[in-house]
Amino acid sequence: MIILDTCVVAEALTPGRDPALIEWLDRQSAETLYLTATSLSELLMGVNEIADGKRKNQIRSALDLLIDRLFSSRILPFDHLAALSYCSLLNAAKSGGTDVTNAVATIAAVASVHGFVVATRDCASFESLGVQTTNPWTAG
Repeated sequence: MIILDTCVVAEALTPGRDPALIEWLDRQSAETLYLTATSLSELLMGVNEIADGKRKNQIRSALDLLIDRLFSSRILPFDHLAALSYCSLLNAAKSGGTDVTNAVATIAAVASVHGFVVATRDCASFESLGVQTTNPWTAG
């Protein structure tokens, strides 16, 4: 099972998206792909930051469709088990001198709890937290 990091979904929703990413997504079985509540909140905030207009409306519509049709039953929450994992992962990273964003740490915690791989462009940050990754842009 694979958690799509925010950057994967954001790129897939934008015009001019990288063909390598789209090819990778097309090769995946939809039921193996998941989002986290963290990524969803980042995506929604990203859309809100776009100036009002046609582009914003198109991206918001595409995101709504993606959530409603593809991921409605596959959005993983940041629950109490993820919170425990988050603390453990972040403490280990900090003691090792690694600095990661809160979003990366929460997504990594959810992935760790479920034993999922994270599809991301930022493999180093997730791997520093002990989470297995794949980079759709280079996975071939």
